[in-house]
Amino acid sequence: MLVGLRILLIITIMGGLIAFLGDKIGTKVGKRRMSLFGLRPKHTSIIVTIVTGIFISAATIGVLSIASNNVRTALFGMDKLKAEMAQLSADIDQKTKALQQSNDELNQKNKQLQKVQSDVQATEQELEETRSALSSMGDQLVSIQDAYAEAEQKLVNSNAEVGRLEQVRTQLESHVQDLQLTTKQLEDGINHVREGNVVFRNGEVLSQAVIRPGLGEVESMAALTSFLKDTNRLILNRFQMEEEKTVIYVSRDNLNEVAKVVASTDKPLMIRVTASANIIYGEPALAEIHAYPHDMVFKKDTVLWSSLIDGGKSAQDQVLAFLKEVNGEAKKHGILPDPITGEVGSLPGNELFITIRKIENQRGPVRLEAVTREDTFTSGPVQIMLRVIPVNQ
Repeated sequence: MLVGLRILLIITIMGGLIAFLGDKIGTKVGKRRMSLFGLRPKHTSIIVTIVTGIFISAATIGVLSIASNNVRTALFGMDKLKAEMAQLSADIDQKTKALQQSNDELNQKNKQLQKVQSDVQATEQELEETRSALSSMGDQLVSIQDAYAEAEQKLVNSNAEVGRLEQVRTQLESHVQDLQLTTKQLEDGINHVREGNVVFRNGEVLSQAVIRPGLGEVESMAALTSFLKDTNRLILNRFQMEEEKTVIYVSRDNLNEVAKVVASTDKPLMIRVTASANIIYGEPALAEIHAYPHDMVFKKDTVLWSSLIDGGKSAQDQVLAFLKEVNGEAKKHGILPDPITGEVGSLPGNELFITIRKIENQRGPVRLEAVTREDTFTSGPVQIMLRVIPVNQ
């Protein structure tokens, strides 16, 4: 600002001084009527004025050029300035492109950084999951160690149990040897008297009785043992033997199993002893013991079975077929049949004959009913009477 004022002041003073000098010169030229280049004085005065103006302009330009670098540049260095500006513009464009490239690289680096940060987060999450899995595996290891300790204890207990079972096996082997010896003796006796008299056939009922509920295992075993002794006496009487000896043999497993059934029930049971093979006179009797529910199946005067049949001469066949149906119906309701005959009851022969005669005397269809004579339990037998009721056509 101060430099500019100085320049303006200098230009003003110089302009004024040059104008003053030019005026003086012009005045003198005019007074003397001087002539330049053969021109008239008037024209010479004009030339002097023009020259004076030129000097003023030249002086002004010279002062400005000396005093201001910008003026010198504007007057004499414009082309260079334009070249420098073009170069600077090119440099700016290059720097701008470089800056844009740098920004692109920066964005790329930022994206890579974000990916790295995402990978770091995923890695941290995997690390946390790994730590959690490691903790869980530690808990599992503790559980496995506990299970291993428990298994070791069970192994110790199992070894002790194996030792005990070895003793039991030894005892059982000894018992088996005794049974094999007894079996050999029985086989020898059977072969010896194979042609002897068969007193009881295989499956035949030797005896049966009802045992009340509420017994423990010891009491049940005692009751079954007493029942087998009574059965043994019955067989001795059948053999007509007066001496007291054991002729009936039931396996220990069979006896123990039935004793458990008796001890575990809260209802009366029917105990039945059957021959497990043909029993020859004078030889040991191999038998089996069974337990059945002792339930009332039919009350007295219950119509067990009913059917329509035709009267006439074929009455006998129809009545016999009817009795087979009665037998099957009783079995369905739980009556135990005779193991030998498969029958569940009996009918007096005279009643059967009378019934057949009644039906033969009918000239049309009749209803034949089988009615129980008394309350009938599981063990049977079923006592029935036959009713012949004419059917009105």
